[in-house]
Amino acid sequence: MKFTPRWYQQEAHDTVIDFMSKNPGKHPLIAMPTGSGKSLVICMLIDYVRKNWDAKTLVLCHTAEILLQDKKAIERFSGEEVGLYSASCKSKTIRDITVAGIQSVYKKPELFKQFDLIIIDECHLISKKDDSMYNTFFKEVGKIYCGLTATPFRLGDGYIYGQDDCLFDTLVYDLTSMDNFNRLIQEGHLCKLKTLQTTLEFDTEMLHTRSGDFIEKEMSSIYDTEEITNAAIKEVIKVGTNYNKWLIFAIDISHAEHIAERLIQSGIPTGLIHSKMEFCREKTLNLHRDGTYTALVNVNVLTTGYDDEEIDLIVILRPTESPVFHIQTVGRGLRISDRKDHCLILDFAGNTKRLGPVNDVHIKNKANKVEGCGEAVTKTCPECDVILHPSVKICDSCGYIFKFATKLTTYSEGDEIIAERQRWYNVSNIFYHLQHKPNIPDSIKVSYECGMKIFTELWCLDYKGYARQRAIAIIKRRYDITQEDVHSSADAMGIVHLLIMPIKILVDTTKKYPQILKYKFEDN
Repeated sequence: MKFTPRWYQQEAHDTVIDFMSKNPGKHPLIAMPTGSGKSLVICMLIDYVRKNWDAKTLVLCHTAEILLQDKKAIERFSGEEVGLYSASCKSKTIRDITVAGIQSVYKKPELFKQFDLIIIDECHLISKKDDSMYNTFFKEVGKIYCGLTATPFRLGDGYIYGQDDCLFDTLVYDLTSMDNFNRLIQEGHLCKLKTLQTTLEFDTEMLHTRSGDFIEKEMSSIYDTEEITNAAIKEVIKVGTNYNKWLIFAIDISHAEHIAERLIQSGIPTGLIHSKMEFCREKTLNLHRDGTYTALVNVNVLTTGYDDEEIDLIVILRPTESPVFHIQTVGRGLRISDRKDHCLILDFAGNTKRLGPVNDVHIKNKANKVEGCGEAVTKTCPECDVILHPSVKICDSCGYIFKFATKLTTYSEGDEIIAERQRWYNVSNIFYHLQHKPNIPDSIKVSYECGMKIFTELWCLDYKGYARQRAIAIIKRRYDITQEDVHSSADAMGIVHLLIMPIKILVDTTKKYPQILKYKFEDN
């Protein structure tokens, strides 16, 4: 079947082929957001190496759903019959193109030594441990391999490439960066995400962690209560009347059962998926896909590989410290469909606030140091409570024309699910502090209070050259002065109470220290 790749799918394919051609023995990694079509990239790579290198190709993954999806996509693209080696799929067929479950093959490497190229789908799940299934397999097979994922990092390990203990040498193509991610949304390749302010938000301050994430039993004992579940479901139902397919993430099986029970009692057709289901799992998924079930509650099962493009409401009732789980969860709503123009995220767990927007998450390495930047930000429509991109001037849900306002409560503020590099913040107050340090010229530290955030800058009036001229220019815009009126920082402190306060500041938060770029006043 003829497929026309999008520009980035062609770029990803070309980049990987070029890298493997020029770097024999090296292992490339591709990062593409969920819903952007990495299956087609896999098909294109297989088609190229089959026709040009006469290479037998093995595709590895960890779940039956993804294996079956990849098998179907490759057969449609290539026209070849594809082997399937997976105990969970009850098949042990090996052909020149084969998809296989790592659980079924890692102890049988001798059956797969004839393959020239191995492609690993959802490769973020590979452990760095020497005795992991993937490492055990590759020690015996030792072939060229490349990986694809929407999240090129692991909880507690940091990034999965570029280090001696990583399987992958280089991230050769990255569509998950902030600019690329936003471009895919703007071009209509990914669905717009919106998050709505929730009245209820889980307080995770008392939770402890194990292996980098919150302890499941502890979460269940705190949040799996009738009072909390009833309050959350009441909110979900109120909002969900405008949405067709709901996907809900619960803490554990008991929590999921209680959520499903409450939804069914409220008249919402609901299915339940968890790891202990064997026989009716696929039937339940199909009933959700065809619309028989409005809601589908799951326990850490549908975070990867579930590709129902019509999902338009995601409800998060499971707190996490894992950026992978956070991104993969939200990613279930990124696929585009004619039946939706956006996907709504109800984040009762506060994951966005804690971990950051999905295109700019906070990544921690083994030393618990944050490797990513970016802060969760908020832009709430006061008319309809929808959270929009910071750059939006008119709410596309109700038509409200923004005068930006950030609400301050102890509840969820609908933290922005998509980040941008620069954004305007409302200024609610300004504080001035004279900084005096030995052997250093005095300066004024100016702190702009913007909701729950504070951004600072220095006015270096006691310096020479550009630093002083810049400080004079800033003050002059706020009060009619000349250079002769302000000789020092101490002089300026005498007039700060007369200065006009900007109503907004434009801030670049991608720097190590956020940089204030512009100011907006009432008269401009």
